[in-house]
Amino acid sequence: MTTGTGNFAELLWPGIHDKFGTSYDMFPTLYTRIAQMEKSDKAFEKMQGVTGFGLAAVKDQGQGISFVDPYQGYQREFVNTTYGIGATVTKEMWSDDQYNYINAIPGMLAESMRQTEETDFWNMLNNGFAGGATVELAADGLSVVNSAHPNVGGGTQSNVAATSADLSQTSLEALVQVLLDETDDLGLRVRRLPEALVVPTASNFTARKLLETDFVVGSADNDKNPLVGLFKDLIVCPYITDSDAWWIKTNAKNGLVWFTRWEREAERDNEFDTKNLKFTVTKRWSRGVPDWRVLYGNPGA
Repeated sequence: MTTGTGNFAELLWPGIHDKFGTSYDMFPTLYTRIAQMEKSDKAFEKMQGVTGFGLAAVKDQGQGISFVDPYQGYQREFVNTTYGIGATVTKEMWSDDQYNYINAIPGMLAESMRQTEETDFWNMLNNGFAGGATVELAADGLSVVNSAHPNVGGGTQSNVAATSADLSQTSLEALVQVLLDETDDLGLRVRRLPEALVVPTASNFTARKLLETDFVVGSADNDKNPLVGLFKDLIVCPYITDSDAWWIKTNAKNGLVWFTRWEREAERDNEFDTKNLKFTVTKRWSRGVPDWRVLYGNPGA
């Protein structure tokens, strides 16, 4: 598509007081608050799961020590993908524009790319539950939030709430307890802690009450609220598509990983034969979830 004088005839004449529709305040970048940001210098990157060692065995008097081997775990590959958006404007439209709209196009394209990044990242949560039409997979091949993640050493663990429920004092405390009881792939206890609560805009006020009220929300008792101070961050995310799903982001490393192959690039050039002016914005990245332990979720009621 090419933007010419026929598309924006009103911008060619004096008399318009102002324009509207492109000057809204935008949300600040949100995904960098919980993403593990990494640089990439090749077409793809890999992260490899490994284990330590399990519990020690009893050594009987005069008998040898039991020697064990660590395990190689699951692998996650990140293939960098290029995203791009552009606009073409005729030389006539560019030169006759009376209101500087054309000069604002690079900024509008950059905002479109920024929100593409946000959308792509948050889809790891939107599509993270089993059973959806599109499912985001962790390194073990199961949905990011799943009740049966296989341990390399045997058995399974869950990072999904036992009971699907909207955000409340009871449901949030229950999911925190699930992550506190976690072990590694060989059964050793790990200190998994909640860092951020991620909610859709529909749960904004409920989340703030739960995390900022000194006493238990919705109770007439004089009980202290144990959730106050437990989380470092609350992210009210407009890119979450389910109005009652919510997640806890933990302190697990190599969880929500974002690789940037190249940063956002804005370019402009003129076609020799048509004299049309072209604007483009590109960026190349990949993202994924090697370790499911970074995220605990509840799909809502």
